[in-house]
Amino acid sequence: MGNVCGCASPQTKPAQQQQERQYTTPVGQSLQGKDVQNQSKKIGLAGTHQAVKLLGRGAAADIWLFRDLKHGNQVAVKLFERPLPQAAVQAVLREIKIQTEIGEGHANLVNVYQLILTPTHLALCMEWASGGSLTSYVADKWQSADPSGLVMAEDEARYFFKQFISAISYCHQHHIAHRDMKLDNTLFDGQKPPFIKICDFGFARAWQDPALYRMSSRVGTPEYMSPELLHNGQDGTDQAYDPRSTDVWAAGVMLVVALCGAFPFDHTQHQHRSMEEAELDLWMQEVNQQWFQSEFIKANVNKLSSECRSLLDRIFVADVKQRITVEGIMQHPWYLHPLPSHYQSQLQHLDQVQAQKDAHIQSRRIDPTLVEKRNQAIAAMVQEATQASAHGGHHQKGQLRPLHLMDFKDENLQEIDLTEAAVLAAEGSQHFQAGLATLGGSGSGAQN
Repeated sequence: MGNVCGCASPQTKPAQQQQERQYTTPVGQSLQGKDVQNQSKKIGLAGTHQAVKLLGRGAAADIWLFRDLKHGNQVAVKLFERPLPQAAVQAVLREIKIQTEIGEGHANLVNVYQLILTPTHLALCMEWASGGSLTSYVADKWQSADPSGLVMAEDEARYFFKQFISAISYCHQHHIAHRDMKLDNTLFDGQKPPFIKICDFGFARAWQDPALYRMSSRVGTPEYMSPELLHNGQDGTDQAYDPRSTDVWAAGVMLVVALCGAFPFDHTQHQHRSMEEAELDLWMQEVNQQWFQSEFIKANVNKLSSECRSLLDRIFVADVKQRITVEGIMQHPWYLHPLPSHYQSQLQHLDQVQAQKDAHIQSRRIDPTLVEKRNQAIAAMVQEATQASAHGGHHQKGQLRPLHLMDFKDENLQEIDLTEAAVLAAEGSQHFQAGLATLGGSGSGAQN
């Protein structure tokens, strides 16, 4: 069996990578006693947040679970250690701005709340999905699965897949491609059956003109990458590709892993190879064989329904022009097949939640100049994070830090409220607008 459940490391450009951080607390182990206060102090959030446990480590940042002492709720906090490399500024800025702009708009996307600058870290406070990751869920299923059956029943996989495609569709409608869709980036809330929450927009990109959606940068996790993405840049040139179609391919990989417990295309049997050789191996498999011929999943293919195989046949097409679109997936018979009542009622509840979000967004009136000024504030804070330490209550150019960014409990802690409510409350507030007006810098750089 192949590399189960999406555990491969994402590929990033060297300039975006940072030195691995060292912690004495293992991932997932709750802090106890003095360790709680010590870790909160170490990160610089002791006055506002209480550390609970380390949730995960990444190349550029770590994710911690904290308790927000002001509101009493638990939040996931993505911590970028200072000084943030200058080469990483635009990528971090894109991630924060994109997730701020769309997180509140869809029930299956992780929302963001605050951006905080401490003397040691840049902290992005987000919604915590308490049910764990789809990776862990499928791994547990794989361990207990009947060898004669699928890892996950098709109805359950369809329940998750419909939510996943709905979220992808929402992103694409708002001119955003995720570009790193995978099990690791799909979380569960605490409901039963759970709603999914897509996270980690570190590789996401946005485009303004609907006709200018093509991109060329080669990012993602190899096992989820489509042939045109895997092969891009191999001849020394970056070719433009449609990121919407690469998201579709990744969605197909996720569906196969959920059903069969393994990737349709994999390279784990060749651990001695270099990454370049491993990716070439993956690309050769994708362009030279059908997905159902894969040695990693062949024992499970015949257990899939004909409708499911039909959908996967349309997804795993090397010719991008012939590959099914998100809209096509949503009209496919397998996608439209009725679900058992406990799944269907939960999706109906989700539809109601989403309808309320849609109605709110359609009726709201937000001054775009305030949104742009908030984005300028975000850009200024991210830029300041490139410095080794904070400068108390003063701006890096010697100006006083705008009052709306200050946390008066700690002069070394600066905060931006990223919620829509903060922008709405700011309308008509001369204090807020005057403070924002003192900020320099450009917009988010989330385009291109």
